[in-house]
Parts: sequence; C-alpha cells; structure tokens
Amino acid sequence: MLRLHIFLAIALTLSVSHGADFQPLERSYGRASVKTSGDELVVSSGKVERRWKWTGRGLATAGLRDLRSGNEWVEEAAGEADWRFPGLIEGDARLVSLTARESDDEGFTSRHLEVVAEMEYPQTGVWLKYVVWAYPDAPGVRTQIWLKGEPKAVDAVRAAKDGVAIGVVSGKPHQIPESMPESAAAPAYHTSNLYHGKEVELKIEGMKHDRNYKAMLSWWDTGGGKRRTQSVKVASMDGESLVQVVPPTALPAFRDKALPGDAAFNIPPEVRVGDMVRVKVQKEQGVNANLSELWVYEEGGAPEGLQLAGNRERIEHLETIAPEGYHLAAYLDCGGKTTLAPEMKEASGNRVDFLPVVGSGLTAFGYYNDTQHRHTPQHHMVREEPVDGSSVDWASVLFAEKGQGGMAWVKESHKCVNRSGVDTGGFISDAAGLHNTGSALSAPYLRPDEYRWCWASWTLLYPENTQFARELAMKQFDRARYPVDPQRDVFVKANTWGSGNSGEESMSMAAEKEVLKEIKSVADLGIDILQIDDGWQCGRQRPPNKARAWHVREDWYPDGWENVRQAAAKQNLKLGLWTAAYAELDDLKRNYDDGGFVTWKYDFAHIGNYSDLYGHWNKLRTFLLYTGHKARMAVDVTENAPRFGYFWARDFGCVWLSNRKPNNPSNTVPKPTLMLRENRELSTYVNLNKFELPIQNFARVNKQKSDAHLHGHAYEVALGLMGIPTFFQTTYHYEGDARKEVRELVGLYRQNQRELYNRFVFAIGDEPDNAAWSGFQWLAPGSDEGYLLIFRERENQERSKQVNLRGVDAGVPIRVVNLRTGKAGSLPVDASGAVNLEINDPADFLFMKYKRTGKPLQDS
Repeated sequence: MLRLHIFLAIALTLSVSHGADFQPLERSYGRASVKTSGDELVVSSGKVERRWKWTGRGLATAGLRDLRSGNEWVEEAAGEADWRFPGLIEGDARLVSLTARESDDEGFTSRHLEVVAEMEYPQTGVWLKYVVWAYPDAPGVRTQIWLKGEPKAVDAVRAAKDGVAIGVVSGKPHQIPESMPESAAAPAYHTSNLYHGKEVELKIEGMKHDRNYKAMLSWWDTGGGKRRTQSVKVASMDGESLVQVVPPTALPAFRDKALPGDAAFNIPPEVRVGDMVRVKVQKEQGVNANLSELWVYEEGGAPEGLQLAGNRERIEHLETIAPEGYHLAAYLDCGGKTTLAPEMKEASGNRVDFLPVVGSGLTAFGYYNDTQHRHTPQHHMVREEPVDGSSVDWASVLFAEKGQGGMAWVKESHKCVNRSGVDTGGFISDAAGLHNTGSALSAPYLRPDEYRWCWASWTLLYPENTQFARELAMKQFDRARYPVDPQRDVFVKANTWGSGNSGEESMSMAAEKEVLKEIKSVADLGIDILQIDDGWQCGRQRPPNKARAWHVREDWYPDGWENVRQAAAKQNLKLGLWTAAYAELDDLKRNYDDGGFVTWKYDFAHIGNYSDLYGHWNKLRTFLLYTGHKARMAVDVTENAPRFGYFWARDFGCVWLSNRKPNNPSNTVPKPTLMLRENRELSTYVNLNKFELPIQNFARVNKQKSDAHLHGHAYEVALGLMGIPTFFQTTYHYEGDARKEVRELVGLYRQNQRELYNRFVFAIGDEPDNAAWSGFQWLAPGSDEGYLLIFRERENQERSKQVNLRGVDAGVPIRVVNLRTGKAGSLPVDASGAVNLEINDPADFLFMKYKRTGKPLQDS
C-alpha cells in the first residue's frame, strides 16, 4: 500500500524581480521548517539552517549555519544563482511558485519537509524546479534541480560515446623503431601494438542486448626470438564464462616476408551477460603476446553522426568490408594514442550547487567500484586525501573544516573514484567559494512536458572538528535519505550462485530440483530469504529463447514458479530473484506476480548517458511502486562499468557489494583479512545495513589461493554480520558440526538484529593485515547500549588488546555480555576511552553487547 502524502502546501503565483520580496510562507514538519523573510528563503532541519536570496536570476546561498554551535559558514551571498547551465539557463528568471509540503517521495525516503521553487527562464524557454528536502533533526539538507524544455541537438562526438567502445585492460603500447626494416613494410597501425608477457586483454563496452556483434583483429610476428603462436578467448564481464574464439594460431612473420594478418570471430552469446565482454589475446608460444588492432561490427545500420578515432583511410576500408547487415561500431589502434578505456562521461560545464565558503581546509573522499577485481592487498575500497589545488574530479564527498566544526558536501550520484559516470563533474574551490559541478542532465535529454532531475547535493554540518563527528553526521543523514524499514529491509539472505566453479555450474544451481533442496537447507539454518540467481530464465537455455528471455524456463520449471513458491511458504521462507538490467519492466512485474519474489538483484547495468540513467531509475521506481514497496532491489558495484555507485539509488533497496567464490574466477576467491578490511573501509561514511556482504563456505575455498580454510565457519559468518548477511553459496554443503556452528551464530544474530539495525556501525581497532585486532562498534546517540564485534586475526600473537571505543566516558566502566557464551561482567575504560579485550585463540572473534554506565551519549 502506498504511503499517503500529507500536503502542507501553499502554491503562490509570483512575479518576483531583482530585489523584490517573497510573499509570506511559513511551514514546519517536526523540527524542520521553512519561512520567507523579505527577499530571503530560510530552510532548517532543526540542526542546520540554509538561507537563499532571490537575485532575479535564481536563488543564491546567503547563509549556512549550524544551529547547535552557532557556527556560520557564509559571510555574504555571491553570484546570481547557485546553479549554472550555460546555454540553457540565461537571463532573468520569473518565479512562478513557491510550495512547501510534507513528503516521503512516494515511500522512497524518510518523511521530510519538501520546499519547491519553480521558475521560468523566458530567454531560453527552460523551466527549473529547485527542490529542498529538510529531514527533521538531520545534520543537513538535500537540494536538487529539475529541468524541462525543448531538447537541443546532440553533437556527433557525444553520440559516439553513447555506442560501443574498446578499452585496454592489460598491455603496453609499442612502436616498431624506424631502424627496424618492419617499420617501412606496413602502415603505422600495423607497426604499433600492445604487448604483454602472457596476455593482452581488451574490453568491449556498450553493446546492446538485442544486437549481434562480430569482431576482427590484426597481428604480426616481428623481430627475432621464438616465433609467436597466439589464441583468443572471450570472457563474460564477470569472468564466469570463457569461450575460445580463435584457436592457437601461428602469426604471420616478417622474417618469412609475410605481412600482417587478421582473424575474425563472433562474440558468443554465452558470454554476453551484460553490455561488456573481455577479449583475451593469449601467448601460446613466443616471446610475448601482441596485438595491432581490434575492431567491432554491430548488427544493423550505423547511427547518425558516428565518428571513430583512428586513421581515416583505414576506418573507411574497414567499413567497406563490414559483413552484410552490420556496420563498423568501434575501432582501436592498439599502439596509438587512443588506448585508454573510455570514461563514458558527458562533461557539460554545468553547476548544480554553490556555497560562498572560503578559507577552509578541504579533504576529498570517494569509494572505488570494481570490487570483483580489487580483492588484493594493494587495492583499497576508499580514497581520502587533502585537496591539493583548486579542483578534484574523482571524489563524491568534499569536507571543509575550520575552527570548531566541519561541513560535508556530497554528490548524490553514481560517481566512483575509478569511474566518473555520466557528467558527475567535480568540486572546485576558488576565491568566490565552492562549486559542485556536473548535472547528469544535458540539453539533448530535456523534455518540454516533463521535469527531469539533475544530480542532487547533500550539505551537512557537524559541530566538532573530529573524525567521529564527521562520520556520525554522514551516517545520520544517510539513514534519513535511505531509511531501513524493519518489515522489508531486515533479513538474512542466501543466493544460489556462489559455489559453482564455472558459469555453467553456478547456473545449474538455479534449477528447480536444486532450489527445492536449498529451500530446506536455508530454512534449517534460520536464513530468511533464498534468492535464485542467473540460469532460471529461457534466455539461458541452449539454444537461448530470446523471444521469451525473461520467462521461467520450462525444462527446469514445468509448473512455473508454483512448486518453489509452495515449498518456500511451507518453510516460512521468502524468495528472491536475480535479473539482468536489460530485462523489461513487464518481465519484472510478471515474475513478481508469479513468484512473489521480495528481494531482487539487478545486475549488469551499463549507464553510459542520461537516457540510461533515467531509464533505469524510472523502471526500478515504477516496479517497486507496482509491488507496493513489498519488493526491494539490490544494485551492484562489482564491476568497473558505470553502474549505480554508493551514494545513489539505495532508495530502491541496497547494494550488492562483491562476489566471493571458492575457486573460480581466481580474482573472487575470498581472503578473510581483505574481506574484513573492505567492510571496515566501506563503513567509513555509509551505513553498512544497506549493503549485502558475502558469506562464503571457507572449508571449500581453494587452499592454494587463500588461507580461508584456516578459519572456522563462525568466523566466515561473522564477516557478514555488520551489514546484510548474504550466504553467497549453496548452503546444503554445510554438514554436521559445521552446520550446527552456522545455525547457532545465525540464530544469535537474529535475536539482536533489530537492535543492531537501529544503530550506526563504526570501525574500531587496527587496520586488518592478517595479524591485527580489528572490528566494529554499533552505537546510537540517545542510547547507552551498543554492540562490539572484534576479530583477532589469524597471525596475531596477542591474547588481549586495548581497543579504543567510540562514545564512551573515560574512566567510567561499561557493562558487557559476551553473546556467544552468555558471560556478563564489567570492563574498565581508561583515560583514552579504551577497554582491554581478550580472545584466547587467533582466527576467532568476540560478539558482545555493552551498556554505558555514565551519562547518555548525546546527539551531535
């Protein structure tokens, strides 16, 4: 049932010129409020107040004040408007209406006071809505711009970025020296190449799911040394499926007076699980692997305005040899200057927010995506560093700190440190103040009869210049923006994919006979939901049934979803379903109606332009409204493709963090210390209970690739308890004592799960390095009770450790209960806020509940 909007609205038809006053407006919801005073608009959450002046060309921030400390961040207003859209927003504005109402965005966020200023720019014919959300008692406000108007023409370069692109994963560019005879024997695109000691790997991105693709490459054996023999394999974007498309082939050799040769292959349907595949040119014999060119043909006619970089004559020739019914869609001269993977961004120069804040120390922060390929000691989840210079383009958050407080400015976008996404812009600091650039929405995507959104901003303040205050403010606002509903968001989950050693093996676990077996297992373990992953759909049959791609396959499910639905109901178990992002809205609705699936995994999205952004957003929003918010959708950050990121789209559900499998692909094999480190780093500025954290059966993990087998089953489960525990495995492999160990800890966790979800999770202890004491603390302002989950890593030699806690009183003991043993007691707290903890054995952990005996922890 949809939540009802309670309107506290006033709609004013206004014609406000420069320097004129607003008509009176004053409304409140809880401690959040809005009022006008002269030419000033004032919005407050009860803790933070932001003020704007009407300039005749828009609203310009005139004040930003922390109501708890009294700290004012703005000395005076600067500029004509907080936003800037060159060519779209020009000249004077006509303020049409100013409204205020209580809202929850149709159930997608917490209840708040929504303030909307609507205006028209007659010179360009563009309309703008400036929307402010004030959550009661939140440490900040959210702002967002919506635009409508006639679309403007898209330029050819931008159109090209919306299509197929080739990027380099591994390989170094090389140009044959002019001193070698080969350099004069062939054109430059053949005398330059990529080389690698084992494998040159490229990725083809942006493929449409309803088109077929063919590829060709050129190669040449130059120089002396052992003759080259190479093969070509194509892998799915997740590495689960791999098909050889060119068998081991001796390259044409210059020493035999042979010129460069080529090879052609189809992109196999079994590796096309998303819009991207990986092409692996592998050395079979010879000094190394090398590749001169790769080009791709797409089924259908060429889009208007498509321009490809490279030698013009060469590209024109490749166009003439295109297979019938295909066009040249992408080209890469491997040794040329265009070998960097595309960022798939549309740099617009637009600005969505501005603060006249100067003279502050600035720090930038962001999360990395591609968790599937960053599970190594060298790759961290986060990047956080002082801003050195006037701008930063990789960050999602900018912190400004001075005196007794700080400010956090957040881009609500899909930007990641290693993938900028669709016009996510950057942060700029100059003499006027701070600029938040990048709008997502650009001129070609405007519509005259529909407002479309730009990236939103969060402006947060914290009264103390401490790391704890900074983290708490971020998590409090994050919780308001992306709330947790106990009826739909609190669960323990299992997924059928994670135990297979190949794509085919993992898909086989989605067969009805396997699912029925797994239903009994997960119910016995106390797990709430079983999610059926890839393999259930007709599109996975051999041959695939494209016409019914997202219907349940009849060879595995002769009665449709009925049997598994009934079996789950008997066990009081809920079901979830995996789907790829290119499934249509009707496919989601049909499977929801037939199967009753409440948790969904939305995989393989590739968001390369605003049309993709808006399309996915609108489809997921429409689907969840269709279910009456009974279903939840998990988006993911496992690949480097532009997907959903960390600060956007969690109103649809949660984020699937990573795949961890026992043997293949090798990059997904779990290392316990890295899993612990990743979860700690993730917890820095977001709430972990909106992230599905993988739990893998460590006894089945390859012993040559990981030390996971040296940890107990309780340890593997504990690594997921700080978020949404997700058994990424076939759980019926648990037997005997192992099964009992898992069942007991799941049961213990579920007894405390609601209380854990009502608190915020903070990292404590040392950074994991396989020899540390490290863990997490759950706490909430206004409560004197919390939880501790502390790990003693496998190579640690200390039976006891002083661990600093957050939010405790120095010198005042805390009362604790060891939840695993039931033993209760009291722990002294030293002058630094540390307690002494004991864990007898390495590769073990403490799970404790504590109670402060001093004054209650105050909200900041």
